[in-house]
Amino acid sequence: MNKRNTRAFAFGILIAVIAFGTAYFLNKPEQSEQRIMDENSAKKLLQANGYTVLTDEEYALLQQTEAKDQDEKKEVKEEPAEENTEQEEESQKVYKLTIERGMTPGEIAALLEKASVIDQAADFGNYLEEYGFSKKIQLGTFELTQNMSYKEIAKIITKS
Repeated sequence: MNKRNTRAFAFGILIAVIAFGTAYFLNKPEQSEQRIMDENSAKKLLQANGYTVLTDEEYALLQQTEAKDQDEKKEVKEEPAEENTEQEEESQKVYKLTIERGMTPGEIAALLEKASVIDQAADFGNYLEEYGFSKKIQLGTFELTQNMSYKEIAKIITKS
């Protein structure tokens, strides 16, 4: 490039910056940032977006009624404590996972998700890959429960 071309290029950039700067500073946003809302318009806006607006007194009354309800529920829950333990033992169902030759960690995770042992198959598959368990998975039948963590399940199926 010679001097003339360089000057023409620089002049073109200068004109473009001036044009963009003018457009930026002359255009006002539709809603100004310093818009002042009164109480009624704020309530209408919140209610239009699905929120419930309460006064301080209404909120305090709501908290008191919730506290009373929780106290009543605690009293009711304290009596049948023996039944809850039996129900918890029943909900601790054991799932027998059989891992056969050729199964991938993704297939194993899908089986565990289908049996409701884990919540997300993809998360468990990623956990196995990230911590190196995917290459240590053993063949066999394993007993798993719903309350086991990913780490516990991984240690059982890798026998480590």
